Amino acid sequence: MPVRTIRAVPESEALRRAEAIAARRARCHDPDLEALSDEPLEVVAYVLERRRVPEAVLRCDVPDALVLLEYARRAVPALPGRLDRLEYRLLSLGVELGLSLGELAAALGLRSRQAVQHRLLRHAAAERGAPRSEVAERTARRAESGERAWLERNAPALLECTRSLLGHRALLSPPAAGPGPGAGQAAGSGAGEIAGSGGGEDAARELAEAFDELAESLARVPADRRDPGYATRVRHLAARLRLLLADLRAHPAAGHDGLRAGPALRDLLERTARLAAAHQAASSGDR
Repeated sequence: MPVRTIRAVPESEALRRAEAIAARRARCHDPDLEALSDEPLEVVAYVLERRRVPEAVLRCDVPDALVLLEYARRAVPALPGRLDRLEYRLLSLGVELGLSLGELAAALGLRSRQAVQHRLLRHAAAERGAPRSEVAERTARRAESGERAWLERNAPALLECTRSLLGHRALLSPPAAGPGPGAGQAAGSGAGEIAGSGGGEDAARELAEAFDELAESLARVPADRRDPGYATRVRHLAARLRLLLADLRAHPAAGHDGLRAGPALRDLLERTARLAAAHQAASSGDR
């Protein structure tokens, strides 16, 4: 990641910028003026949150607030993450108000419009919890695009397989453990046998929970593929489906071992596993 450029802002300039913001707000009779502080970060937050003024005032406030933020990076103790979030909001507001990238670059002490664009990209990536480098950002965008394309083609098949698996839940779940021969002679059973029985019950409970969670995820998928939440819900369902398949493979008492599952059910399991693996590859950007 490139080294960040921090503009050296003298205290006198920071004071002048803060006074300019206060004077503009007073001239336009800002109804929130009483809340304006003289502390640099508070002034920045004020510009972002108190917007009941003409846009022309806001367009002048944003560059001044960016200069104050650069001053604060050197002079005011604050967490870098907070400063970055304030900067991202100021830059986004400036773009929204029609300020040129050149004007924003000048306020930050940057040499080019491209530098502002790169900083916006890095801030946007950080907001999403994504990697901050531009290469990683482009890679993440390609992976997201690839996943969307995969879902367009394969989401209906994935949902159908999920419904079928849930319909065969009884066959795919371990049979209920009943008392075996000599169950009444519990006093003679060893500690290992008791532990094994408890482990089987835990496994059955975990598998039942996995089925329940998958059913819940399926119920939350919107019927309309144009719904904004459709892709996200299918993504969550695919993750639950992979967990269930892993649980089935881990439990030999379940139908996945083929003893209780017929050819059609085994084929369904294999088809579902292929779809789930393909979605995972598409979402990670693997080819």
